[in-house]
Amino acid sequence: MCEDYRTGETVDQQLDEADRGMKRIQCPVLALWSKQGELEKWYDVLATWRDWADDVRSRAIDCRHYLAEEAPDETHSELNAFFADE
Repeated sequence: MCEDYRTGETVDQQLDEADRGMKRIQCPVLALWSKQGELEKWYDVLATWRDWADDVRSRAIDCRHYLAEEAPDETHSELNAFFADE
């Protein structure tokens, strides 16, 4: 788990920046995040994902950090709706 965070802040970020403006995600993207966290204060989450993909569906779920554990019904509903559309 710590290695995932470390890589996200270093190598993954460098690779993303090398691709910025050059590559886009071609499939639909579902971005879910916690409404009770700081993410919405730090970023415009939808705008960030739209920089990378044309078809982005997203919303904040009213929980803290672990969406599937803290809001399983809402998380399931969002995933089910997303995959049902595809």
